[in-house]
This record gives sequence, C-alpha cells and structure tokens, in this order.
Amino acid sequence: MTLPNALTAARALLVIPVIGLIATGDASLALLIFVGAAATDALDGPLARRRGGATAFGAALDPLADKILVVGALAALAIQGIAPAWAVVLILARELVAIEVRARAPHALGAGLDGKAKTVLQVVAVAALLAASAWPPAGLASLANGLLVAAVALTLLSGVRLVLRAKQTTADAA
Repeated sequence: MTLPNALTAARALLVIPVIGLIATGDASLALLIFVGAAATDALDGPLARRRGGATAFGAALDPLADKILVVGALAALAIQGIAPAWAVVLILARELVAIEVRARAPHALGAGLDGKAKTVLQVVAVAALLAASAWPPAGLASLANGLLVAAVALTLLSGVRLVLRAKQTTADAA
C-alpha cells in the first residue's frame, strides 16, 4: 500500500476512536483526533500526485474515507443528542446517491468545486459541534448549528449538481 493510500485508509479508520470518544463524552479528544484525521485529506492527494503514485484505488478510497469520517462522527453526535438526526439522514442520503450516480456514469465524475467545498464545510461543522460539546461555556452551539445547516444545504446543492452533471455526461455519451 502506498503512503497516500495508507493516509486515506487511516482517515476512515480513525472514525472508530472518534465515535468511541463521543460515546464516552470525551469531545475534546474526539475533536483532536477528528481534526487530525480530516487533515490527512489535505496530504494524501498532493502526496500521491507528487510521487506519481496516484492510483485508481486511491481515487476511489479518498471520497469514501471522507464520507465515513464525516457521517460516522455526525451519527455519533446525533446519538448523543448533540447533532440533529435529520442532518445525518440528509447527508447520508446525498452521499449514497453520489456513490450510485458515480457508479452508473459512463465516464468518471470527479468532485466539483462545490463537492470539495461541501466536504470542507461538513468537516468544519462537525469540528464545531465537537468543540461546542467539549467547551459549552464558550457559547459555540449556535455557530456550530449554523455551520451544520449550511453544510447540509451545500451538501444537497452539490448532490443536485452532481446528478445534473451525470445526466449531461450520459447524454453526451449517447
């Protein structure tokens, strides 16, 4: 396994301790691990391209690792009553649709700018929710919830745009 692929796999696997820490109420350590895991997303792609080691496996694993990390942490937060369940459902539904659309597309459908921004906003929202839970006196709950609403809105918008791009790609291929 290449180093970039190992970083990507680590991102997905680090959701396990994040979920465990959320479940035990240690939001500050969960936040630290979550942010560290999310930071690997900024490293794996450029590292793979610089080394000339970008692989189809890595290209498929990278967005999946993002989805696992974000949805897993958000679901754990929802179970603890820190995040609303509707946000988990909407984000998960969009991500499942994206997987299906990409699987059926005649050509590769990479993430657009809105999809990349969606991932960043999701990560920031989850981190803010963890910070609000770790330090309630800081008064971050309103900001965290606002970021989550914005993340869900961008998630849905980017999902619609992905479906439209897929339809256009399918029409162009015919």
